[in-house]
Amino acid sequence: MDCRVKPGNDEVKSERPSRRASVFLMQDFPVVPPIVIKDTPKPRRLTSLSQARAYVDEAMRLGRPEPWRELWHRLKSVANEEDAIEAFGDMRELLAEEDLLLPSA
Repeated sequence: MDCRVKPGNDEVKSERPSRRASVFLMQDFPVVPPIVIKDTPKPRRLTSLSQARAYVDEAMRLGRPEPWRELWHRLKSVANEEDAIEAFGDMRELLAEEDLLLPSA
């Protein structure tokens, strides 16, 4: 602990380095089987976490409803393999509800 006394001041000021929790987010992870989405001019295949994030980010710019925002946050906060698998499952469910999911080929 570093304690310093300012000249002309009787109070002691304590300066501590901030202790922030380190959060490690997963940068990329494969999607197996790939998520195939209805898109024009041809279906779009998502084969990685980064591609899924980019797709949802693009969809959010078009003004998608709240479930898309929740999925976006979920994909951005993936920290391990289990989180990634669960996020991909959520994405498949949302795409199926919106009739955007095609069978994986």
